[in-house]
Amino acid sequence: MNYYIILAGAFALFALYIAVRRTRRVTNARLRRKIRRGEFMHYTKFEENWIVRGAEKPTGYKYSDFSGCYVIMIFDKPVRHKRFVNYENIYIGQSVNVCQRVHNHFNGKGKGDVYADIKYGKEAYVRIVPVKPKRLNDMETALIEAFGATESYNKTKGGAKLTKK
Repeated sequence: MNYYIILAGAFALFALYIAVRRTRRVTNARLRRKIRRGEFMHYTKFEENWIVRGAEKPTGYKYSDFSGCYVIMIFDKPVRHKRFVNYENIYIGQSVNVCQRVHNHFNGKGKGDVYADIKYGKEAYVRIVPVKPKRLNDMETALIEAFGATESYNKTKGGAKLTKK
């Protein structure tokens, strides 16, 4: 009798493990699809719009910063038909000033691997996701897991701790 109870308990734990794993896999797939369906921008387009000189005062990403996460995908060739799937490398990050942070990556003041790829002719695309400051760590961690970014340029699983000055 005890044998059957132990066997039933082990089966229930195994079924629960499979359900959690499947749920996580489905959640990651949904997040990847959502990000890929969004608007990616080639790094040159982002830089062109960094500062836009207008008639009255300049505009551009420099002047409209906000908090969010970003996904930078590196490819050997330009992406065609918005198919952001077979990237060579990926880097995911977060910032309360996300546009400034992305600009830094593209100009050698951020992730060195991203800048090196751009410098040596790779194609870099960025997708910026607006996120409230309280949710930055959760979103960054979810994106890193969903894209398996620790197997590329991300060295940690994300979720930086804010330091108070």
